[in-house]
Amino acid sequence: MNPLQEHLLERAIRLAAKVHKGQVDRFEKPYILHVMRVMMRGHDLEEQVLGALHDVLERSSLTVSELQEKGFPERILKALVHISRRADEDYEAYIERVMQDPLAIRVKLHDLADKMDLLHVNTLSHADLKRYNKQLAAYHRLKKLVEQARANMIIH
Repeated sequence: MNPLQEHLLERAIRLAAKVHKGQVDRFEKPYILHVMRVMMRGHDLEEQVLGALHDVLERSSLTVSELQEKGFPERILKALVHISRRADEDYEAYIERVMQDPLAIRVKLHDLADKMDLLHVNTLSHADLKRYNKQLAAYHRLKKLVEQARANMIIH
Protein backbone atom coordinates (compact mmCIF):
# COMPACT_ATOMS: atom_id res chain seq x y z
CA MET A 1 0.00 0.00 0.00
CA ASN A 2 1.50 3.35 -0.95
CA PRO A 3 1.48 6.28 1.52
CA LEU A 4 -1.44 8.02 -0.22
CA GLN A 5 -3.58 4.87 -0.03
CA GLU A 6 -2.59 4.29 3.59
CA HIS A 7 -3.56 7.87 4.38
CA LEU A 8 -6.99 7.34 2.81
CA LEU A 9 -7.63 4.25 4.93
CA GLU A 10 -6.40 6.02 8.07
CA ARG A 11 -8.75 8.94 7.39
CA ALA A 12 -11.66 6.54 6.91
CA ILE A 13 -10.85 4.78 10.20
CA ARG A 14 -10.52 8.07 12.10
CA LEU A 15 -13.82 9.33 10.69
CA ALA A 16 -15.60 6.07 11.54
CA ALA A 17 -14.22 6.16 15.09
CA LYS A 18 -15.46 9.74 15.50
CA VAL A 19 -18.92 9.01 14.04
CA HIS A 20 -19.47 5.81 16.01
CA LYS A 21 -18.01 7.03 19.31
CA GLY A 22 -20.40 6.01 22.09
CA GLN A 23 -22.65 3.97 19.78
CA VAL A 24 -23.43 0.36 20.68
CA ASP A 25 -24.89 -2.55 18.74
CA ARG A 26 -28.00 -4.49 19.75
CA PHE A 27 -25.86 -6.59 22.12
CA GLU A 28 -24.50 -3.44 23.84
CA LYS A 29 -21.02 -3.87 22.35
CA PRO A 30 -19.18 -0.82 20.92
CA TYR A 31 -20.50 -0.39 17.37
CA ILE A 32 -17.05 0.51 16.03
CA LEU A 33 -16.04 -3.14 16.53
CA HIS A 34 -18.58 -4.21 13.88
CA VAL A 35 -17.31 -1.50 11.53
CA MET A 36 -13.70 -2.58 11.98
CA ARG A 37 -14.56 -6.25 11.42
CA VAL A 38 -16.31 -5.32 8.15
CA MET A 39 -13.28 -3.24 7.15
CA MET A 40 -10.88 -6.09 7.94
CA ARG A 41 -12.82 -8.46 5.67
CA GLY A 42 -12.00 -6.19 2.73
CA HIS A 43 -9.78 -7.74 0.06
CA ASP A 44 -8.46 -4.45 -1.32
CA LEU A 45 -8.17 -0.78 -0.39
CA GLU A 46 -11.57 0.20 -1.82
CA GLU A 47 -13.35 -2.54 0.14
CA GLN A 48 -11.47 -1.59 3.32
CA VAL A 49 -12.21 2.13 3.02
CA LEU A 50 -15.87 1.50 2.22
CA GLY A 51 -16.00 -1.04 5.05
CA ALA A 52 -14.80 1.62 7.48
CA LEU A 53 -17.31 4.15 6.12
CA HIS A 54 -20.24 1.83 5.39
CA ASP A 55 -22.49 3.14 8.19
CA VAL A 56 -21.42 6.79 8.50
CA LEU A 57 -24.31 8.18 6.44
CA GLU A 58 -26.89 6.08 8.31
CA ARG A 59 -25.57 6.80 11.80
CA SER A 60 -24.60 10.47 11.57
CA SER A 61 -25.66 13.73 10.00
CA LEU A 62 -22.73 13.66 7.55
CA THR A 63 -23.54 14.10 3.87
CA VAL A 64 -21.89 12.82 0.72
CA SER A 65 -20.85 16.40 -0.08
CA GLU A 66 -19.05 16.69 3.24
CA LEU A 67 -17.25 13.41 2.61
CA GLN A 68 -16.31 14.66 -0.85
CA GLU A 69 -14.86 17.79 0.76
CA LYS A 70 -12.83 15.52 3.06
CA GLY A 71 -11.20 14.05 -0.06
CA PHE A 72 -12.82 10.63 -0.30
CA PRO A 73 -12.81 9.37 -3.91
CA GLU A 74 -15.93 9.49 -6.05
CA ARG A 75 -15.85 5.71 -6.54
CA ILE A 76 -16.01 5.12 -2.78
CA LEU A 77 -18.76 7.72 -2.32
CA LYS A 78 -20.86 6.25 -5.13
CA ALA A 79 -20.70 2.83 -3.47
CA LEU A 80 -21.39 4.41 -0.07
CA VAL A 81 -24.65 5.87 -1.38
CA HIS A 82 -25.66 2.41 -2.63
CA ILE A 83 -24.78 0.66 0.63
CA SER A 84 -26.45 3.22 2.92
CA ARG A 85 -30.05 2.37 3.75
CA ARG A 86 -32.44 5.31 3.80
CA ALA A 87 -34.56 5.82 6.91
CA ASP A 88 -37.88 5.04 5.23
CA GLU A 89 -36.57 2.45 2.78
CA ASP A 90 -38.00 -1.05 2.51
CA TYR A 91 -35.30 -3.70 3.02
CA GLU A 92 -35.95 -5.38 -0.34
CA ALA A 93 -35.73 -2.05 -2.18
CA TYR A 94 -32.52 -1.35 -0.29
CA ILE A 95 -30.95 -4.68 -1.33
CA GLU A 96 -32.01 -4.03 -4.94
CA ARG A 97 -30.14 -0.71 -4.75
CA VAL A 98 -27.05 -2.35 -3.25
CA MET A 99 -27.11 -4.77 -6.20
CA GLN A 100 -26.50 -1.87 -8.60
CA ASP A 101 -22.89 -1.33 -7.49
CA PRO A 102 -20.22 -4.08 -7.48
CA LEU A 103 -18.18 -2.50 -4.67
CA ALA A 104 -21.30 -2.00 -2.54
CA ILE A 105 -22.23 -5.65 -3.12
CA ARG A 106 -18.84 -6.91 -1.93
CA VAL A 107 -18.83 -4.77 1.21
CA LYS A 108 -22.48 -5.55 1.98
CA LEU A 109 -21.52 -9.23 1.87
CA HIS A 110 -18.81 -8.49 4.46
CA ASP A 111 -21.35 -6.53 6.54
CA LEU A 112 -23.94 -9.31 6.42
CA ALA A 113 -21.34 -11.99 7.18
CA ASP A 114 -20.35 -10.10 10.31
CA LYS A 115 -23.94 -9.48 11.38
CA MET A 116 -24.78 -13.16 10.92
CA ASP A 117 -21.75 -14.38 12.90
CA LEU A 118 -23.41 -15.83 15.98
CA LEU A 119 -20.18 -16.61 17.85
CA HIS A 120 -20.41 -13.42 19.92
CA VAL A 121 -24.11 -13.87 20.77
CA ASN A 122 -25.26 -15.49 24.01
CA THR A 123 -29.00 -15.68 23.32
CA LEU A 124 -31.21 -15.00 20.33
CA SER A 125 -34.69 -13.56 20.51
CA HIS A 126 -37.43 -14.23 17.99
CA ALA A 127 -36.70 -10.80 16.47
CA ASP A 128 -33.00 -11.73 16.19
CA LEU A 129 -33.87 -14.93 14.33
CA LYS A 130 -36.20 -13.04 12.01
CA ARG A 131 -33.46 -10.47 11.29
CA TYR A 132 -30.93 -13.27 10.76
CA ASN A 133 -33.17 -15.00 8.20
CA LYS A 134 -33.74 -11.73 6.34
CA GLN A 135 -29.99 -11.07 6.27
CA LEU A 136 -29.24 -14.63 5.19
CA ALA A 137 -31.62 -14.32 2.24
CA ALA A 138 -29.99 -11.03 1.20
CA TYR A 139 -26.54 -12.57 1.59
CA HIS A 140 -27.43 -15.44 -0.74
CA ARG A 141 -28.91 -13.06 -3.36
CA LEU A 142 -25.80 -10.88 -3.35
CA LYS A 143 -23.42 -13.86 -3.30
CA LYS A 144 -25.20 -15.39 -6.31
CA LEU A 145 -24.78 -12.11 -8.20
CA VAL A 146 -21.04 -12.08 -7.46
CA GLU A 147 -20.67 -15.71 -8.53
CA GLN A 148 -22.53 -15.02 -11.79
CA ALA A 149 -20.29 -12.03 -12.49
CA ARG A 150 -17.17 -14.13 -11.85
CA ALA A 151 -18.46 -16.90 -14.12
CA ASN A 152 -19.11 -14.36 -16.88
CA MET A 153 -15.57 -13.00 -16.52
CA ILE A 154 -14.14 -16.51 -16.89
CA ILE A 155 -16.34 -17.39 -19.85
CA HIS A 156 -15.98 -14.11 -21.74
